[in-house]
Amino acid sequence: MNPVEWLLHEEITHFLDRLASSVPSDGVTSHAMTPAVRTRLDEAETQLAQARASLMEGYGRWRRVLEDVENLWALAAWRSTAAEETGEHPAPLAA
Repeated sequence: MNPVEWLLHEEITHFLDRLASSVPSDGVTSHAMTPAVRTRLDEAETQLAQARASLMEGYGRWRRVLEDVENLWALAAWRSTAAEETGEHPAPLAA
């Protein structure tokens, strides 16, 4: 589990704990769950799932770019070391 998955898991666990403590043990009565409330709840749950997916996608991009930056720094350091050993000046890295 990556750090973002862990954080989201913790958030949903705390949410479920709060929900469990606020909903009666026998559940929500049918007259309280009107069609309008059910529709809004479905929409909110869809938005929650979409937000989670967006966070995970963004975190994936973050990790890939972080790895790219790390690799470019490693390449620059390697080229600098190689140039010092041969007495040459390294050519600039292409973007």
